[in-house]
Amino acid sequence: MSSEGPNGLGEEIAKARAARAEREATKQAQTKADEGNHSAGAYALRYGAEFGASIFVGGFMGYWIDVFAGTKPWGLLIMGSFGFAAGIRAILNAYKELNAQALKQTEGPQASEDGN
Repeated sequence: MSSEGPNGLGEEIAKARAARAEREATKQAQTKADEGNHSAGAYALRYGAEFGASIFVGGFMGYWIDVFAGTKPWGLLIMGSFGFAAGIRAILNAYKELNAQALKQTEGPQASEDGN
């Protein structure tokens, strides 16, 4: 075992904390650099998944309404339509969000160039 005193241990702890803080800062900088850097395939997958999930959930709910209420096709049709509308709304919300991210990325460098 080491014969360092309490002061040596305190210095080691301080070095370890500084190294950890540096790793966290590097990690956060890398995350910020990668933010919003998605391919067209990722966008298509997101749109498709949100749309498909909305229709599936609406249809599933409609099916179970039909089973319990005995209104064979109507619950499925109506809730499936609501699911379709919710899917369209989810796509529009995702589109607005992605456009806002793209606009923020394109305006960022221009703002710094104007300031110089």
